[in-house]
Amino acid sequence: MKKVIISILSISAVFFFISCGSKPAPEEAEPEAPVVEQVEEETPVEETEEPEQEAVDEEAELAALLEKIDSARNAAIEAGAQEAAPDLLKKVDEYLEKCKADGTLKENAADIIARYELLSNLVKAQQAKKEIDENDFAQYDQKDYDDAEAALAGVLASLDADGELDNSVFESAQKAYSGYNTVLVITYKKLAKDERELAYAAKKDADSVKAGVSQKERYQAAAEDFKNADSLYAMQAAKKAREKYISAKNEFSALYKEVSERRAAAQAAIEEAKKRVQESENFAVQADEESPITDENVDGIEAEDAVLLEEDNYEAPEEAEIEIAEDIEDQYEEVTETVTVPVESEEE
Repeated sequence: MKKVIISILSISAVFFFISCGSKPAPEEAEPEAPVVEQVEEETPVEETEEPEQEAVDEEAELAALLEKIDSARNAAIEAGAQEAAPDLLKKVDEYLEKCKADGTLKENAADIIARYELLSNLVKAQQAKKEIDENDFAQYDQKDYDDAEAALAGVLASLDADGELDNSVFESAQKAYSGYNTVLVITYKKLAKDERELAYAAKKDADSVKAGVSQKERYQAAAEDFKNADSLYAMQAAKKAREKYISAKNEFSALYKEVSERRAAAQAAIEEAKKRVQESENFAVQADEESPITDENVDGIEAEDAVLLEEDNYEAPEEAEIEIAEDIEDQYEEVTETVTVPVESEEE
């Protein structure tokens, strides 16, 4: 029995060692290659130059404002501010320089421009008022004249007070100039139409003596002035239109006078020639009685076929006339030749 147990134990030991020897040895793991992480290079962020850009924008804005201010100042000078209101111009200039010096130009630019515009309107209003007063034009538009007078008085009072200027002062300056200018527009339209009537009558006189035939170039030039005047009137440039009507009227009148005088002189020559013919006939009768006329020419007596007066052989003189409508409103439809002119400023 003991032997049997020993045998069993021996067999178990054998199986144990066999089982242990049959277990495969663990495989050595191959080392993995290290993973290299790709690190993206970051693009360096450029530092923004916002302060510099803002400075550039600020400079451009100031330059634009200065250009507008300069334009308003030039307009005031062109209106005559240097001669008519030098003290006021100097004050605005000093205000401009002060704002430049203390850095307040940007916030005060609109006020500076408004002051130059006020100055411009003031000078132009005073110029228009002078023209109206010197020519008694207020009679043609009394209401607008009175309104302009009141507005101008308010502006001058505010400027004399030498205080702060509010918006009403700038508006009043514009109203004063606009009112006076309206008076001038209405006045010159009336005066232009009056001159047109006179020019038309003068043309009819010139046509009556056939001036378009005997003085063709001058007649056509006068007619061109008339047509140009109609074009100017249609473009609301009544003051310049009036000047052209006057020019046409004067030339047509001069043509009528000169041609009439020449025709009168010619008629007198004709009458004198007729008288001489009659005297010659009387002399011939008397001479024939005393001494019959032979076929030979006698001194002092024209030949039978002699031409004493040249015939007026004008061909269709009415074709030389240039047609112009009697009424200005009708002429608007008929004028085909126009003159390009700048729109007139009535205060000129």
